[in-house]
Formats: sequence, structure tokens, C-alpha cells
Amino acid sequence: MTNQQPVLIIDDDGWLASQFARLLESAGYTVHIAANALEGIDAVDKYHPKVIILDIFMPGPNGIVLLHELRSHSDLAQVPIVVCTNSASDIPHGNLAHYGVEQVLDKTAMQPEDIVAAVRKALL
Repeated sequence: MTNQQPVLIIDDDGWLASQFARLLESAGYTVHIAANALEGIDAVDKYHPKVIILDIFMPGPNGIVLLHELRSHSDLAQVPIVVCTNSASDIPHGNLAHYGVEQVLDKTAMQPEDIVAAVRKALL
């Protein structure tokens, strides 16, 4: 049973994005993947996600650039963001709340079910 709530994963690590997608689809979400910030911008317009899972450090325009872009559009500014990065301890979490970041997950320390829990929490 799908709950019809689209989730967009923006991450340059295709293998990990696929693993997250598999977990979220098993939990009933509709999942789309973008490999970088530019694809992410197009995917946001195309799929209208209810939650975005975003890697911060990607080649090209990074996740911070994408956060700025999303917050500059009133219709996108309310979409909750879950940051999922290898460098979670290096990111000042308080500064990210301004951009709609609900939670920051550390890829190196998280458990597989953490991604589903983060999306559920963001949708509350």
C-alpha cells in the first residue's frame, strides 16, 4: 500500500540513494532520485515532493546552493528537508533550520531505518 507522499532524494551517491529509495518504497512512499542539485531543482518542479532528503556535499552546485534556491520560492519554502551527509558533525545545525531542515543525519553513523523515521517525523 502506498501513501502517495512523494519523497525526493538528492544525492550524488547513486548506490546509497537507491538503498534509501528501497527502504522508503517498502514503507509506502513514492520515491524519486536526483543525482545532483541541478537535477534536484528540475525534480522538485516535476514531482512536488512532500519531503526532500538532501546531501550537502556534491559536485557542482552543492546542497547549500539548493537550499538557498528552494527557500527563494514561496511554494517550495515549506517543503521539509532532511539533510543526510558524511559530515554531519561539521555542519552548524542551528543555521540549517532557517532553510527548513528538519533533521540532520550522519551517513557514517545512521542505521537503515533512520531514513524512514526521519521522513515520517518530517511529515508530522
